[in-house]
Amino acid sequence: MKKILYILLPIATIFGGCNEERLFNEDEVRTPIAISTPQNFADPNLNQQAKDLYTRLIDLRERGIAFGQQVPFGIGNNFPVNNRLEEDFFEVTGDHPAVVGFDLELIALQPEIEIDGTSFLDDFINKITSAAIEAHENGSIVTFSWHQSSFRRFDVGERVNYNGVVKELLEGGMYREEFVKRLSRAARLFKNLVDSEGNSIPVLFRPWHEMNGDFFFWGADFRSKDEYVTLWKDTIRILSEDFDVHNLLYVYAPNWVSSSSEYLRDYPGDAYVDMLGIDVYDFRNRRFLTNAIRNLRIVEDIANDKNMLFALTETGLENVTQNNWWTDRLYKAIRSSSISYAMTWRNDNTSFFHVPFLGHPSEDDFRAFLNNDLLLLRNGIQ
Repeated sequence: MKKILYILLPIATIFGGCNEERLFNEDEVRTPIAISTPQNFADPNLNQQAKDLYTRLIDLRERGIAFGQQVPFGIGNNFPVNNRLEEDFFEVTGDHPAVVGFDLELIALQPEIEIDGTSFLDDFINKITSAAIEAHENGSIVTFSWHQSSFRRFDVGERVNYNGVVKELLEGGMYREEFVKRLSRAARLFKNLVDSEGNSIPVLFRPWHEMNGDFFFWGADFRSKDEYVTLWKDTIRILSEDFDVHNLLYVYAPNWVSSSSEYLRDYPGDAYVDMLGIDVYDFRNRRFLTNAIRNLRIVEDIANDKNMLFALTETGLENVTQNNWWTDRLYKAIRSSSISYAMTWRNDNTSFFHVPFLGHPSEDDFRAFLNNDLLLLRNGIQ
């Protein structure tokens, strides 16, 4: 009998893990504990506008969950595609997201050449800057991520070439000069974020995210913890001290984890992080609700202990293949969490999207989800 039990127990565990409802408690109440604006930030010279954003997020968290999307008015990578989706979020909801995301992915790939007096790099920076300023002027909160392209050329899909890249970005490494050059380009963009009254626009900056995965060169399989921590600290120091960038709140955001120790495995320290995040997607494996609730609880415990804000920094179901996903999955996942915001990924076209467009079968469910008093869009955070 023992042999039979040993065989059946893992099977039961596997099937038990597929029950998305097992951590959901419909009676659980959202009760954010009080936290205060910290005295010290990752950037010791953080400007007042960014400090005010942190305080604003604390206040908003008491009212509900700010809901956002990555580039909700056009494709995330600024190149033409077929069946392009642009203003679909606004068309469906009649409002803009409370949080609008941008990415610096292609900034490193812009050539420093001019054609007819137009610089490719300048044009790229100006386009993203203008869009971010517009989002801010509309009343949305701005966040930036950075899916950095590899420093090794011709390595698309060859993850073995990711080994040791982070080490070469550090002091004395062969890619150090290129790394600093990329940061100088990012600094130009961040310093150009100024509103119509001349005030600096604050940014929730999420560099080197999902570091516990194996899909980026800064992932856990390709470097040591010390190398990652040094990279994180170098990023802050170079941007703030060398390039005088002081409008960034730094957000530490792993991919989904199984424990608090895994979440903190690459943590650079409280002195170098302003806010916590977690990325949890629905991969159609019937585990999203359980994974999301568990992960948000893990991060909430850590955030409360550290007197920090935290957020569901990326989520979504690609192409929204479940018509009631918003009310039946995402709402259940976040309804009792003290996250300050939740952000879905971008819409490119009708073959790759994370928010419904007009005519999509989940359109009505999306509206019902957002009509809940818990969810705040742009108009709700003013």
